[in-house]
Amino acid sequence: MTSTRGPVVLRRRLGSVLKRLRNERGLHLDVVARQLEISPSKLSRLETGQVVPKIRDVRDLLLMYEASEELTERMLRWAAEAKEPGWWHPFSAASVTDLDLYISLEVEARRIRMYSLPISGLLQTEGYARMLLAGAAPTATPQELERLIEIRIGRQAVLDPGRTDAPPLELHALLDEHALRRGVGRDVMREQLQELLRRGEWPNVTIQLLPFDAGYTRANGTFAIFEPRDPADGAVVNAESTGQDAYFETPAELKKYEAIWDDVLARCLDPDETRKAIEQMLRETV
Repeated sequence: MTSTRGPVVLRRRLGSVLKRLRNERGLHLDVVARQLEISPSKLSRLETGQVVPKIRDVRDLLLMYEASEELTERMLRWAAEAKEPGWWHPFSAASVTDLDLYISLEVEARRIRMYSLPISGLLQTEGYARMLLAGAAPTATPQELERLIEIRIGRQAVLDPGRTDAPPLELHALLDEHALRRGVGRDVMREQLQELLRRGEWPNVTIQLLPFDAGYTRANGTFAIFEPRDPADGAVVNAESTGQDAYFETPAELKKYEAIWDDVLARCLDPDETRKAIEQMLRETV
């Protein structure tokens, strides 16, 4: 069902290399577009990963840039893989976030550091996901809601310590205490708390709690820092908001979110204290 390939990330990686090759040869975008008999806007979108690449266009560009045989083979493979839709397609229009980019970043990541107001999607039980998504997508049809839940749970395969298609994702999740206390249904929340304890035992998962008495932090919403398996892709930050997510990847923006992360982390309970706090919450649900 799941895949280690994220088509949007591959398109961005491909476009970045094409732009670098063009710049190294001192060629203006308009000149290259004219020679390739395509519009400058199309070439620009290709270089920024906004369009699905055509193998023919990529091959022609690599010939023009006199790319090595090894690089040509690698980039044509990226182009072919970038044309394939992710396993989560077709996804529901009921989603309020850019699932295509987000999940592409997720499946291509080596490590994700996340501060989350709800419980992170990678740690959710089906019952908690259903409760959360029913509130986040109130106009979704029953079929759309089930598809969103299926995608949410399917994404968690990247965390499996026993996966063989790629190294398991390293997840460091800082969870706001209100995420563990706000929910509908005692049984749903009890099951979710038990799942957090279970996942917290995995060697690639670190969970820490930001307690109510930690005070206010520099973070004003959920955000995630994606560190890619391929360093050429570069780190990306996703910041969630109502209606539309934002993505940041400039050095200045990354530095800002690193500082925010450090601020939240410094106020969190350590993993052992977090486990004890969750165990206490479980006793309170009896």
